[in-house]
Amino acid sequence: MEAVAAIGAVLAWLGVSLVSLADARRGLAVGLFGTTVGLTLAAVASGRSPLGAAALAAGGVIGAVLRLRDGEPGWGLMRPGSTPRLVAAVLVFLAAVVLVGSSLGVPVGVARLGAVAVALLALLRLMTVEHRSSALGAGATLALGLGALGDGPALVAAAAAAVGLGALRATEDRAGT
Repeated sequence: MEAVAAIGAVLAWLGVSLVSLADARRGLAVGLFGTTVGLTLAAVASGRSPLGAAALAAGGVIGAVLRLRDGEPGWGLMRPGSTPRLVAAVLVFLAAVVLVGSSLGVPVGVARLGAVAVALLALLRLMTVEHRSSALGAGATLALGLGALGDGPALVAAAAAAVGLGALRATEDRAGT
């Protein structure tokens, strides 16, 4: 189960890294989906509530699909100004590898470390957004990361937050309605 937790943590990191580097709907949706798959695998491998993990998976997938419906079209990857976010993603990964390799050899520790990495990178992205769609994607990813630190109720709350943020429109109506 430790290997499954580690694979889940790496997938979650890849997903949140994509959310960090994307400014358009496809990049945000695929990043949110990857983060969801990774956090769900890590949660299941670490023995968390199966219903909570299923709720996390459903909420993250629905949030990712909803993120596809509006915002800037395309992927929007690696636009000018994204280099600090790329460096942060690599540093978080390296720090996680050092921590896992040195002391956290149990699935629960690996899963929690993956969730902390997701929450940290999503929070950093949220602090540097220029577009509303990026803020909504980063907010949903942050909710999933924080929820994955807990069990049943926290996982369900994270799923609900991801769906709620996905339901918000990323583009503002020009008429003011």
